[in-house]
Amino acid sequence: MASKKDECPKCKNGSPMWMATFADMATLLMSFFVLLIAFAEMEKQDSVMASEGQTGKNLGVQDEIPAENAPPVNEGEQEDDGLKKADADTDAGFEIVKAAMEKEITEGKVEVSIKDMQIVVEVAKSETAEATDGARILQEQLEIYAKVADAQTKIEVGLKISQEADDVSAEQLAREAAIAEQYRRIRETLADEIDKELVEVIREGEIIIVRLAEQGSFKSGAAELQPGFNKLLDKVGVSLTGADGLITIEGHTDNVPVAFSERFRSNWDLSAARSAAVADYLLDSASLKGGNVMVTGLADTKPIMSNDTSEGRAKNRRIEIVIDGS
Repeated sequence: MASKKDECPKCKNGSPMWMATFADMATLLMSFFVLLIAFAEMEKQDSVMASEGQTGKNLGVQDEIPAENAPPVNEGEQEDDGLKKADADTDAGFEIVKAAMEKEITEGKVEVSIKDMQIVVEVAKSETAEATDGARILQEQLEIYAKVADAQTKIEVGLKISQEADDVSAEQLAREAAIAEQYRRIRETLADEIDKELVEVIREGEIIIVRLAEQGSFKSGAAELQPGFNKLLDKVGVSLTGADGLITIEGHTDNVPVAFSERFRSNWDLSAARSAAVADYLLDSASLKGGNVMVTGLADTKPIMSNDTSEGRAKNRRIEIVIDGS
């Protein structure tokens, strides 16, 4: 049996001291984590909410709508907008044309109006005339055509010119103006030669003919250019510089057969050789571009006067430079 001395001492009541310290520390840690969570929730709410007086952007309001997200436009509204723009373009074009034609309007030569969303320039009948040497348009009428064609390039609506109930497109106007201007320039450059009856310049519709007289051009039955004729060709070449369209150089003879010639068997050969000689000279002088030049010999098939007289035969022996602007 054990003695009382061997019995263990009686334990004290209550927790040990270290437990109290641990419990205090755990409580403090828990309080700390609670505060952290509370602060985090408050910051989250502040990022979403905003107080009165702040801008709509802080409230999450989108004040700009990307083009692809824009609300669809009603088809009727689109048509109305298109009509309004067309009306505005027509009105603006009308004012531009009126300003360009102010002189002609004041003089009663033209009237400008709007018909079916299109601008119409009506030319008075008195402006139409034909020259004695062909269907050449008067200078005043040419100026009207040129002004209308120029105005067409400055507006975004249709423009047409009306003359004696015939409507002419802007493209036709531009071509007509170019041909008439070329005709005027050639006649102006060759004015002295025309006065001396060395050259005739004729317009037939869209074709301009520069007719060179036989005088001093070739020896009888030959195709070599005479020195005096070269000077005339130099002047002709200057007038043709920049000419548009196909240029045909035609050789013409009278009806007298070629005699005593080893080179030419007929007037066909002679007329072709003469037209080729003229073409070579003009091409060598850089007056013409080879790509739009053609040479032909027509012998006596297209006389302009009767071959029954010496005067008529002299007129028929000629070189014609035909400029086709069509």
